[in-house]
Amino acid sequence: MSGKLGNPLKAGDLVFAKMKGFPHWPARVCKSENGYRKRVPVYFFGTHQIGSVTPENVAPYVGNKLKYGSGVRIKGFAEGMWEIQNMPGLGSKLKVSSNSFLLKIYLLSVFDRCRHTITQTN
Repeated sequence: MSGKLGNPLKAGDLVFAKMKGFPHWPARVCKSENGYRKRVPVYFFGTHQIGSVTPENVAPYVGNKLKYGSGVRIKGFAEGMWEIQNMPGLGSKLKVSSNSFLLKIYLLSVFDRCRHTITQTN
């Protein structure tokens, strides 16, 4: 990885990306026509947003899961950690196999949380 390790980045790499005002967030490197020297386009798991960060603000997912992947209580972070572990191809045209059973479990858990929130407010 660029920045933290000096290895070259490529589309599809799983990383933690840091944007100002946010903790390191689970992400996937997106395809870039201009390379990754100045800016790295990333897809953020959990929020499903695309952003662009400097290479210095990108750390590999493998080897940093314990450092950056726990203790964050911001909406979307826990979902992002689940997605990067279980559905790393989410939102991508890259061929990454995903288990449809895990997808069903995830969607049911999201539905249950939404339903639980609605019943609490009524």
